[in-house]
Amino acid sequence: NFHNKENIQTSSSISNNTQFILPSPKKSKLTEFTKYDFDEFDGLEPLEDELNIDQMKETCPFCDEILPDLMSDKMKLALDRINNKQGKIEESDRIDFCHTHFAELLIVPSGIANKYPLNINFDELPHRIHRFKDDLTEIINSNAYSYYLNLAKQVYQEVGHRKAATPMMLMSRFESLRPGYYGSKGAVLIANTLIDLFINTRILTAVKSYPLQSINYIQEVLVPETAMRLIFEDIGSNSSLETARNIMIASSDFSDYVHNCDNE
Repeated sequence: NFHNKENIQTSSSISNNTQFILPSPKKSKLTEFTKYDFDEFDGLEPLEDELNIDQMKETCPFCDEILPDLMSDKMKLALDRINNKQGKIEESDRIDFCHTHFAELLIVPSGIANKYPLNINFDELPHRIHRFKDDLTEIINSNAYSYYLNLAKQVYQEVGHRKAATPMMLMSRFESLRPGYYGSKGAVLIANTLIDLFINTRILTAVKSYPLQSINYIQEVLVPETAMRLIFEDIGSNSSLETARNIMIASSDFSDYVHNCDNE
């Protein structure tokens, strides 16, 4: 804004009180200089250029967030799909696209800064998981502590066995069960490997999984316990399982975008 408030008010008052006044025969004296901050004017042109640049950038059609100059193929396809869509755009379209650009602008760069892996060798996961068989068997046989088994038992005691196993209740504790940066792609591989290791071999039985059903025991206890150990291996043995669990929680949003089953 080139004009300060004081100058605007003065100009307005002159306009509203227009009167013809004879000039005084006395010569007016200059009693005060108007002071200008020329540094302020020097900074206006770059600011104006910056505003013009922002106006040239492409924005989200839903939330007006400025989109990145170099959009990923996934974002380009999503934007083209919205622009070319005939008829009413669904709420799910808005949510999906805003989630995509939010992830690419904020979540993914933050994850990279925290050294979460963009590339994971999922083919070797089954072999790595087999190395945890003894540890996980000790949990199944109640010979070792499990953070996630204790969490599940607490929920079952509070709300009852039937209600605790409902999809709604499972979703309510979904956040704490996600396998960190291994994502939903990793979760499926981990679960299938654990089913082969423990259910198909009858190491995990209905008696040993009680009060959980065997498949829920896999999902709520052994999958997060396994993911935590995978992350523990990734970050090095000088760390701890607790640190790995914290990373698992913190990196889950990153994995939802980068290592999602839907990306296949």
